[in-house]
Amino acid sequence: MADNQPLKYTVTHYRQKQHTHEAFINWIVDVHLPTAMPVLKKHGVLEYSLFVTPAALNGALKEEVGKFRPTWDFADFDCFIEYTIPDMQTIKNVMGDPDWAVAIKDQDDWVDMERALVSLGYCTPYLLKTGEVVNLKK
Repeated sequence: MADNQPLKYTVTHYRQKQHTHEAFINWIVDVHLPTAMPVLKKHGVLEYSLFVTPAALNGALKEEVGKFRPTWDFADFDCFIEYTIPDMQTIKNVMGDPDWAVAIKDQDDWVDMERALVSLGYCTPYLLKTGEVVNLKK
């Protein structure tokens, strides 16, 4: 890993069961993100993406791929959040910001916080949207 390569910080979230998947995603996009985005930008978060994983798609995936890979576990969380950050300090800065506390003030009503899964690493692309293959030895 190059010292200057951005990091990927990911968080998976399950919704609280009293909410539908759709209502949960709407809460993230319409309520949480408008207050979170200024904090993320202030602390130098480079990118944010929300990977939404509806049960119907995961169920279909399990049904099809499970035939070929019966020992695999299939994700059942509601979403996967990916932050691209310059360094680990960025996470600490965001979480320590008083405005972040405002942005997550009602997360316990929406997010099953005991089931979150986090990871930190880096991403190397090999196939671009353009169809170009990159980062492979010639």
